[in-house]
Amino acid sequence: MRNYNTQSNIPNPSNSWTKEIEHKRVTIFAANWQDCTASNYYKINRILLLCIGLWPYQNSSFKPIIIASTTVILISSVVIQLTTFITTEYTSDLLLQILAYSVPWFIYTLKYNIVCFNIKKMRNLMEQMRHDWNNLSNTQEIEIIKKYWAIGRFITLITTLFIYLSVFSFILIQFLSNFLLNVATTVNQSRSRRLPVKTEYFVDQQKYFLPLLLHIFLVVLCGLTTVVAIETLNMSYVQHACGLFQISSYRIEQALHKNKVLQGVTSSAERSLIVHEGISNAVIMYKRATKFINMLKANCKWQYFILIPFGVLSLSINLYRFSQLVITNEYYELIISSLFIVGHFWYMLFCNYLGQEIIDHSGNIFYRTYNTEWYIAPLKAQKLLLFVMQRSMRHTTFVIGGLFVPSFEGFATLTSMSISYFTVIFSTR
Repeated sequence: MRNYNTQSNIPNPSNSWTKEIEHKRVTIFAANWQDCTASNYYKINRILLLCIGLWPYQNSSFKPIIIASTTVILISSVVIQLTTFITTEYTSDLLLQILAYSVPWFIYTLKYNIVCFNIKKMRNLMEQMRHDWNNLSNTQEIEIIKKYWAIGRFITLITTLFIYLSVFSFILIQFLSNFLLNVATTVNQSRSRRLPVKTEYFVDQQKYFLPLLLHIFLVVLCGLTTVVAIETLNMSYVQHACGLFQISSYRIEQALHKNKVLQGVTSSAERSLIVHEGISNAVIMYKRATKFINMLKANCKWQYFILIPFGVLSLSINLYRFSQLVITNEYYELIISSLFIVGHFWYMLFCNYLGQEIIDHSGNIFYRTYNTEWYIAPLKAQKLLLFVMQRSMRHTTFVIGGLFVPSFEGFATLTSMSISYFTVIFSTR
């Protein structure tokens, strides 16, 4: 008699079925996204994310290879700097010099891996964005959302061009300083070539200078591409949410305008129904915007929760390093250090600008509603408007760790903290 209860005779399809269902789900999402009107407006973000394997709809077999390669490259950037302590005598100056470069690259590595684990949340955000675009039928509302897309696309384009021009300039300066200047030296003179970062590869750096330099270029390219791809995508999300808030305000104004136009033309009951429906649609759009921001919070909270302390530490160390290089003749190191400091300030300002945009647009609904003739609307509509104004008085904020709120005030706070820690480091030296 056969034993049908044995484990070998009972198939376990859970793993294969789960993978197949997930693959079909991603394929459907990808098809829906390609058919969506919004897909045509986020091509730059898509290209950047494809380069580092973070595009949610990327089903290519090369995706795991790209993610693994990028992760190894970013991790190696930190390791080759920390191994310097093995072959070099430890000093506090050496520690600060290593940390000035290794901390930012450590941040890139953490950020990249956090986003890798949040691919599904990123996909859910894009699906929500697709639904928002597809549910718009009013021409004016579509123009509003396109306006905010244009702002996001412009910032993405300018940021991408600036970053890659900076990378190209950095590479060009390296080749000029390490190769072309050797032409000016005599044959009998040997000129020691220097890598832009203090590292330890456990090989002869003069003999293998070119491969080591190319590795550093690859690290810089991967790290900055990660930052640009992720931050410009988050910025596009924020601009989308701001567009939804703007549409909500527009619907309220249109509803109250109809109330004024229809006064004396239609009956009070019909007018009340039309106005109430318009304001209800505005409330629905407001809820869509807040829901989208809550999803964005869930997707990004760990990115910025880790980024804040390391960012402040990195800026403080680089400020100290800059102050030490000013009194030396290391002009090349001084330029690199100043670029690092500018990059830190730009990064903090950029992230806090996104938080400020959310605060301004969520609160703008209250001011635009209050400045309309809401008091002549039907009583039922007035009650709904009062609810909207009461809710929008409390600005929607992007709270990180329950303590920090990204805004221009938050940027000033982070800057003040960084300068304070720099002062402490400087006073103890």
